[in-house]
Amino acid sequence: MRKTCSIVAFLLLGVCTFAQTEVKGKIEKVTVYPSSALVEKSITTSLQKGENKFIITGNALTVGTNDIHFSASSDWFISSMYSSQENLSSKETLAREMPQVAYNQYLALKTQFDDVSLRLSNANILLSILNQQASALYNMKALRNTAAFDTLVNLKEQFAFQRKESQAINTTRIKTSQEIEDLTAKQRQLTKEIDALVRKYTGGKTISATQNDIYVSVYASKNIPSAKLCFSYMTGQVYSGYSYDVMLDENKHQAVFSLKSTVSQSTGEHWNGCPIVFSTTETGYAGYDPALNPYYLNYVAQYAPRAAAAKTARNSAVMEPEGIALDEVVVMNNYAAMRDMSTVGVQTLTREYALQTSQTIPSGEMPQTILLHNDTTKAFFARYATPKLQEKVHFTALLPEWESLGLLDASCNVYLNNRYVSVSNVVTSGTGDTMRFAVGQDPNVLVNRKMVKSSPDKGGMLSKEVTETATITLTLKNTKNEAVVVNIKDQVPISNASDLKVLDVTTDGGQLEDKTGIVRWKVTLQPQEQKKLTLSYTVKYPKEREHSVILR
Repeated sequence: MRKTCSIVAFLLLGVCTFAQTEVKGKIEKVTVYPSSALVEKSITTSLQKGENKFIITGNALTVGTNDIHFSASSDWFISSMYSSQENLSSKETLAREMPQVAYNQYLALKTQFDDVSLRLSNANILLSILNQQASALYNMKALRNTAAFDTLVNLKEQFAFQRKESQAINTTRIKTSQEIEDLTAKQRQLTKEIDALVRKYTGGKTISATQNDIYVSVYASKNIPSAKLCFSYMTGQVYSGYSYDVMLDENKHQAVFSLKSTVSQSTGEHWNGCPIVFSTTETGYAGYDPALNPYYLNYVAQYAPRAAAAKTARNSAVMEPEGIALDEVVVMNNYAAMRDMSTVGVQTLTREYALQTSQTIPSGEMPQTILLHNDTTKAFFARYATPKLQEKVHFTALLPEWESLGLLDASCNVYLNNRYVSVSNVVTSGTGDTMRFAVGQDPNVLVNRKMVKSSPDKGGMLSKEVTETATITLTLKNTKNEAVVVNIKDQVPISNASDLKVLDVTTDGGQLEDKTGIVRWKVTLQPQEQKKLTLSYTVKYPKEREHSVILR
């Protein structure tokens, strides 16, 4: 019987473990890079002189002890640290998202629940042992084979022993059964309180996850009632892409570039209501200052003079801003000069956008789009058409101060006068003083091109040459209720042979560039007005070349 009591006493004592304080790091800031993030956290706790053990919960899954960096202090230092992943229940996962005060309440209730569960388990084990003892007493010889006792005295003593032990066991069984009933009721009550607390702060979601706990030993040189331990780590499994919404206003002559980030993360850690900073440059590796190579300055592509603006455009509804020519700059095909070009300029731009309000970016959920920044700049607008290649009028925004915006190369949705019009791209490389930003087709201004070629005139039997005339008719129509200006261009051929001549070019007021053959017009169209432009030229060539000349 003493042996049985010793077993019961051991079960009631339970298993002793070393005390470790469970804490959750508070996210101070998250810096999001294109494919990673820097998470900065802090813990405010009391430190006793000597060694203090903590379990820091809720960290990114991919973070190891070598990735975590604590701030230095003269009063304490990290003596040891290791990480351990564990699968958590839905309730525990949600609880770790709650504020620290609420999470502390959860931990207190969970400690009570674990204590009750341990006591309930021990009580059930004790009841099982008591049932086994009762069965053993019932099967003793005195009850089953009285003839085995040699004297009546011995038989009476055995019956007395069995009666006494049975009474003691039954008394303990009744007490233990009542304890089991009380502990079960207490367990149900604690479960209700825990569920109510978690539901209050998390809305009753049901999720489960794997969490990365960091076990840290902090050695303090003195008692510190309130110590702030700051640490940070880099984590991957983060994606951040950038795009713009570009709002163009033709009346106000302005453009608003709204930078957005589409971000998602699957680190296993929920970023709940914390400051977020978006950085446009990915983190890299340390390196040395790069060496400079000689910079050889040479001639590059020649530029043809810009066509003079037509005086009639001065009275048009769309005026040309001072210092900006709406005519395109034509680059000559000076291939020899281009081959001599030996340097390439690369513009590196780094920007960080700290959001004014805290954000929540859960792990493993669909990407979300966050507005980062708005930039407003001057914008002038022009319409261009090259009907020989496309019978469309392209609407273009001219941005003379684009360099001050710090724009990224990114896709964008374009809105004109508060209406969506197209998808475009911001391209900063190779852009000069004025950025030409493609807005899209203007469906309210129509353009058509028609070419008519005359029959070859062979000039009689004695003539050795053939002449052929091409007439191009360009038709423009403005269906808008306001005047517009269209910059339109076409071309006449340029001869590369001495016996192939281009003669009698008529441009209907267009500006002809002799070196390129390009003809340019700036046409003002009043509301609902239609205009026609005529371009013609004659080509003369030898009769034997009749079928080798193609006009288009």
